Amino acid sequence: MLTELAFIAPEIPQLINLLLFLGITYYLVRKPVAQWFHERRQRIRRELDHARVEREKAQAKLREIEARLDRLDEEIEELKRRAQAEAEAEEARIQAQARSQAEKLRAQARRDIESAARAAELELKAFVAQQTVELARSLIRQQMTEQDHHRLVEAFSHRLQEVRQ
Repeated sequence: MLTELAFIAPEIPQLINLLLFLGITYYLVRKPVAQWFHERRQRIRRELDHARVEREKAQAKLREIEARLDRLDEEIEELKRRAQAEAEAEEARIQAQARSQAEKLRAQARRDIESAARAAELELKAFVAQQTVELARSLIRQQMTEQDHHRLVEAFSHRLQEVRQ
């Protein structure tokens, strides 16, 4: 019967050898291959989890950047308002300082004018006094007689003697 079987299907022994080879190979390779597939699956999961975490971080960063960009116009406007307010405050300070300096200059000019007026007034009074004395001297010389002159000198010398005593 075996011989009949061998004539009927000469491929059967080869098929049995192949099945035995595959069975033994499966038995020997099953655990390492299963382990390799398991580790590969775990590695792919870890990489997918890591990629998901990185994607979430990138999306969060993108949202943050978009929010900052949305606020950028507001920040620019705020900076412009602040700069305008500072410029106005500086302008007001400069104007106040200029007014103060102008007032100081006016006050100094008034003092200088008043001082010059007093000096001119004193000079005028001195000039008038000098002219008055000169005029009086001239009048006295013209109207004083020799006798008046002797009388004044004697009166002066009497007074001088009284003061010395």
